[in-house]
Amino acid sequence: MNRKVLKVVSILLVVLMVVVTLSTTVFGTDNYDVTQFKGKAISGEGTTNAVGKIQNIVGSIITVVQVIGVGVAIIMLIVMAIKYISAAPSEKAEIKKSITIYVVGAVVLFAASGLLAIIKTFAVAIND
Repeated sequence: MNRKVLKVVSILLVVLMVVVTLSTTVFGTDNYDVTQFKGKAISGEGTTNAVGKIQNIVGSIITVVQVIGVGVAIIMLIVMAIKYISAAPSEKAEIKKSITIYVVGAVVLFAASGLLAIIKTFAVAIND
């Protein structure tokens, strides 16, 4: 019973991390004035100042890290699932250890990329 609960919780955490990583946050109001952006680049794109360029570079790096991280995590999950399915019963214990390490690594990866995205969001908000 205890192992089943642990498996369900692990799967739910991985699914939650993937959903949070791939989702976007939108803040909107019904009285938003779009004319304030006339002649300005939104979110620092196209600006000539150093802060805008750094924001663009950091934003690109964060996006690349998130995309590569999610891609590698999904590929590793598929590889481990295939190994587990095709393994002999004596080898499954070793694969379960690898899966535990994978889950910890995935949590750290998604947390790190999420924290970088949050820091970038606050940096852009403070600069504006």
